[in-house]
Amino acid sequence: MIKEASFMSNKISRRTFLKVTGASAAALGAAAVLGGCQAGDNSSIEVKVGDKISNWNNLAVQLTSVFTLASAPDAEGYEYIAMLITSANRSSRDTFAIGAQNIQEIGEAYPLDTPEQIAANTAGYFHALSASTTDFSFTCDGQAAEGGAYVQLYDSTTESFTTASAIPPQGAGYIELVCMVPTTWQQIGVTYTPTFVSGKTLNFTINASDLTKA
Repeated sequence: MIKEASFMSNKISRRTFLKVTGASAAALGAAAVLGGCQAGDNSSIEVKVGDKISNWNNLAVQLTSVFTLASAPDAEGYEYIAMLITSANRSSRDTFAIGAQNIQEIGEAYPLDTPEQIAANTAGYFHALSASTTDFSFTCDGQAAEGGAYVQLYDSTTESFTTASAIPPQGAGYIELVCMVPTTWQQIGVTYTPTFVSGKTLNFTINASDLTKA
C-alpha cells in the first residue's frame, strides 16, 4: 500500500513522521553499524531501494523507503515523491554538508506550520529547496526533474528529529529527498555528488514499484 503524508514531513509531528515513513530510532541506531557493501572510495556507486553501503568516503547509506507526499499545488498532474536515506557519518572529525544549506531560512520564508500556511507556501518552499540543493540532480523517465534534499537528525534524548543541513562527525540521521514528478512516472534517477569529495557520485535508482516497499 502506498503511504501518503502531508507535504514537508519536517513540519508534521515527528511521531507522525516516524509512523508514515517507517523510520525509527532503532533504524538510526543500526545506521551506526550499517552493514552491506563495502564501497571504499569507488568513484561511482549504484544504489537501489534496500541497498546498504557500509562505507563510501566515510559515509554509510541505505535507501530505505519511498513514499508519496502530496499532489503538487502549482502543477496539475504532478506529485511529490519522497525518498528516505538512512545515513551515518563515519568520520571522527569531518562534518558532511548535504542538501540545502539554507534550510532554516527557507523554513522561515515559507512557514508550513498550519494547514493555511501549507496551502499557501508548499510550492514556494519546494522550489526554494530545489534551487538550494546543488549536490543532488534528479531525472524522471530520462528527463530532468526538480528536487530538493535536507537532513533529519535524530536526538535520542528527546526522541525527536531536527531539520539540519549537515551530518556531524559520528552522527546519524535521514537524508530526505523530495522530487516533483508526473503522476504517471515509472523511474526516478538521483545523482549525488558530495561537496566533501571530488569527482565521485552515488547514483540512486527508484522505480514506481518501489512505492509498495515504503
